[in-house]
Amino acid sequence: MHFLKLFTVFLVLLLLQSCSSDPYEVDLSKVNLKLEFINLDSIVNSSINQQLIASKSQLIKSNREILDFSFGYCLGIPLAPDSTFLRKVNEFKTDKYIQRLEKATQKLPKQKFKTELTAAFKRLKYHFPSSKIPTSVFFVNSLFSASVFCTEKEIAIGIERYLGANASVIKELPPQQFYEWIKIGMEPRFLTRDALAAWLMTNYLEETNENYAAEMIRWGKILFLCKVLLPEEKEEIVLRYSAAQLEWANASEKAVWNYLVDKELLFKTDEETRINLLKEGPYSIGLPKESPDRIGQFMGYKIVKQYMDEEEISLEKLVVMPYNELLQKYKVK
Repeated sequence: MHFLKLFTVFLVLLLLQSCSSDPYEVDLSKVNLKLEFINLDSIVNSSINQQLIASKSQLIKSNREILDFSFGYCLGIPLAPDSTFLRKVNEFKTDKYIQRLEKATQKLPKQKFKTELTAAFKRLKYHFPSSKIPTSVFFVNSLFSASVFCTEKEIAIGIERYLGANASVIKELPPQQFYEWIKIGMEPRFLTRDALAAWLMTNYLEETNENYAAEMIRWGKILFLCKVLLPEEKEEIVLRYSAAQLEWANASEKAVWNYLVDKELLFKTDEETRINLLKEGPYSIGLPKESPDRIGQFMGYKIVKQYMDEEEISLEKLVVMPYNELLQKYKVK
């Protein structure tokens, strides 16, 4: 009798463990991934002229798109001729604000970012063995031009955009261009999430030309994949919300869904609807001002998550699944 009780307890514990296990769990030690990290920001600021020219020449051969983005687009520095390149770089390096900015970025936990990104892309490689995985991650100073830029094989991260709203160099930014809600979003805890989302947007789930619902579901897929790739990350980080914003969104899910249906927004094709509900801002236009921005992304995530919690399909199948199949299965709570 005693043995039977122990055996019963064992079965219950085993059942509970199986029910709570992560269906997307990956043994990272068995996934081979060579991901190179290059601190281009440091190379620019620590190299003397000839060293910098040599580094530029080497990187042009293998990473031309990243250099065009970092120097040409972000900093307005032409790569050629060398004399102009060096003169512009030195002007950039001797600027007093840039020097303060560089000093601040040196304190960022880059090793932590490297560890997180490597683990996340190992998970991506495991779930999508035949799809694109980055070979290089560049830390750059984008001069606040962009948070993340992706090619088909590389990622460039503008690390100055992750210094935090309370950093003195961020507080110095002109409020006419950098509103308070933009500065609040410059938190280091969002860096890994942003890099993953940008990679997925560029190489897995590109923007569609369909209606609002299609874009809402596309964002839902991106965010759900980010959560799978960052299993230990809080949901609010994946959604780029504060805890209070996520609480508001969860509590208002039914009201937001009714708003989309009542206003017949799901199948709208105008750009205004996308901007109001999917793009960053102080709040979601059309909803109360206490609402978080990008509420459409949140709804897409909830729709995709509900489907994946109920159905047993692979992440590869999720990516190619038509948006209307996911939408039809959704049941608002």
